[in-house]
Order: sequence, then structure tokens, then C-alpha cells
Amino acid sequence: MGWLDDKLTRDTFFGVPIDDLLSYQTVKVVRIQDRSIGFMALLGKCAVLLYVMCFLMFGQNGYLHYEPVAATASGKLLGSLRGLNTSELSYCQGGGMCRFVDIYSAVAPDPEPNSIFITTYMREHEQKRQCAVGANVCDRRSPFQTVATREYYVAGVEQYHVLISQEAQATQFFHQSHDERFKGDMRTMDGKVQSYRDDGTGRKRDITLREFKAGSLMLMTVGEIVEAAGFGWGDILEGEHQPIRQSGVVINCYLTYDNTWATFNPAPKIRYRAEFVPGAMQVRKTFTEPVGFGDSRMLVERVGVRVVFKQDGMLGAFSWLSVMRTLVIVMLLFAILTWAIDTVATRYLPLAERYEDAKYEFTENLFNMRQANMLEKDQVLQDVPAGRREQGGGHGFSSLYGSVPTTSRSQGD
Repeated sequence: MGWLDDKLTRDTFFGVPIDDLLSYQTVKVVRIQDRSIGFMALLGKCAVLLYVMCFLMFGQNGYLHYEPVAATASGKLLGSLRGLNTSELSYCQGGGMCRFVDIYSAVAPDPEPNSIFITTYMREHEQKRQCAVGANVCDRRSPFQTVATREYYVAGVEQYHVLISQEAQATQFFHQSHDERFKGDMRTMDGKVQSYRDDGTGRKRDITLREFKAGSLMLMTVGEIVEAAGFGWGDILEGEHQPIRQSGVVINCYLTYDNTWATFNPAPKIRYRAEFVPGAMQVRKTFTEPVGFGDSRMLVERVGVRVVFKQDGMLGAFSWLSVMRTLVIVMLLFAILTWAIDTVATRYLPLAERYEDAKYEFTENLFNMRQANMLEKDQVLQDVPAGRREQGGGHGFSSLYGSVPTTSRSQGD
């Protein structure tokens, strides 16, 4: 342990004075009469205040606390094709078979929630069970065989309307305050349909296609939805050989909610933004269902437009905690600015040593002075005769360091 004894002593720790390790640093205000440094500091503080107050506090709503929105959405097919003639439809010409289908038959039962499947093309396979030769009763396990197939377009489906119903709220904010600003539906929310596309000048940006005011229904035709997703009915998807009217297409409808669109937020009501984009995974574009029972049945294969609703968004509410967090950023940036200016002034500017002498000051070793003071007092107490200390009667005595009280009391006390 001899090598450790050299490293650890009463006044040093591995060669570093303990008084330096355990020294206390306090703030000292030094007024430096230097216009360049003062202008630099003032300019930096103004920039920090403008950034935090204008950009973070009001531009980015730094005084709001956010909660993810809880929302639901559904689609319903509406409309009628009265007065429509198949001769007016281009896809019904040239040998293409078309058939009018009402809204109930055009919608296939989609097993996934928040979606709607609209049939554009149908195949009907008439099937009969293959019975054993000479059997009077056909075995129920016998397979079906297609004996006839009919294919046709659903005429006028692009003119049907889809009613999109939706609700959204910040559950925690609403239950805490019961403020209607944190809850909305189609009666209270404004909205718009946007698409990121070429604006006609060669640049891509968000284009507003439709706007919906509070109290109005979000009602769009099937053709408008397909067009909003950037498709045409004659487009052919990658990996397919037929247009989307015959191959089907998956379209995602992204509904985003916010209440930070006003000058002073939270806004008085929620606003939504809808965007229709092609699905990344073009799956479940067809549905097949059997109709009938017994030895004969019709196997109906549906191809169409599948719209999937996806909802997201953040709703904000005023919070003092968020305000304090933003103000802490001000203090942190001020501290960084002061450190940067001090570093430049004490190391790189002319007369840097004068600034360093004014900024940094080292006191005497107060710990050793306090220890010496206590030792001297103890020595004085040991040098005073016991009888004299007893006669003091608690009055103490004077020394070079002032009055020192006695450690014992007289009998009268």
C-alpha cells in the first residue's frame, strides 16, 4: 500500500489538492466596459428571446400540452342510378357487359373495421356439386364444379356517393374540463380534402380539392375518391393486366385532426384534413362469397374499390407546465450564450487576461483558516487554569479571536 500512501494524503487526492476538488463556485457579477462584448451579448439575447417567444412559444404553441386523438370513422354508400343509360357509359360499349346493381348489392361485407368495399366488377360462377356416378343422393363432401360464368361491370358505380361519418375527441382533456372544444363530429368540425400533386407549374404541393363546413356532410362520389387518390379508371396497377375497374384498388383515407389552427390556441373547434392515397399493400381487392345451398350454388366474386379509414392527430390544451418548460429553454440558451461569450473573451480577444482576472477570483484557503481557528481556541482553553475557568461563572473570557464561552458552569447555576 506504499504507492497508495503517496497518492492519497491529507491535502491531496492523486496529486490534486483536495481544496481544489471540493472548492465551491459561486456566481460573481462583473461589469465589463467593452462595447463590442456588450453588443455581442445584447444581440445574442435578443435572438434567443425572438426564437423562443416568437417561434417556440407562439409559432410552435410551446404553451400547449398535447394528447393523441381518439377517433372513429365509417363509410356508407348512398345514391340512385335512375335515369342513367348504359349507352352513356364508355366501359359498357364494345361488347362490355354492364348491369345495374343497387347500393346494397354493390357493397361487399368487409371483415376489417373502418373500411368499405365498393364493387366495380363482378363474376358469377354457377356451380353444381359433382356427385358419384350412379348415386341417388349426392355426398355433401363432394366438390363443386363451375358449369357457367358470367362477368359484368357494375354500371354507374362511380356516380354513387360515399358518406364518411367521423367523430374525434381528446378523451382526457374532455373528461377533465367537459369543454366542447376537445370533442367534435361532422356537425361541429370544418374539414377539407387535400392531395399532394403537381399544381400545374411543375411543383408539387398540397392542393385543396374539396372543403366541408361544420354541419355539412362529407359526401363524395366514388369517382371523386378514385381521382383524389391520383388514379384514373383506365390506369393499370403494377403487376396487374387489367384496369383498376377490373383489377380493383386499395385506397387509404388518412384523416388528421388538430385544434391549433387559430391565432390563439386551442382553437374553438376541431378541424380535420382528409387525404386519399394508394395503399402500399394492394391486397384484399376481391371478395368471394357463395350464394345458395344444396347441390347448386352461385359463387360471386367481387372486384372493386376498397377504402380504408386511418385516423391520427394531436389536440392541445393550455398547460403551465409547458410554459415553464419553454421558459427553461430561455434560461438554458442564455447560459450557453454567456459561456460562449466568456470563452471568447478570456481566450481569444485582445486583453483576454484582463477579462479573466476580473471574472475569476480565488479566495484564501478558508478551510485551513477555520481549522487553525478551532485549534487555537482549543489550545487557549487548555492553557487556562481549571480554577479560573470555574470562577468564570459562565461569563467566558477574551482572547485574540474574541469571547470564548466556558465549558463548565458554576455551582450556583
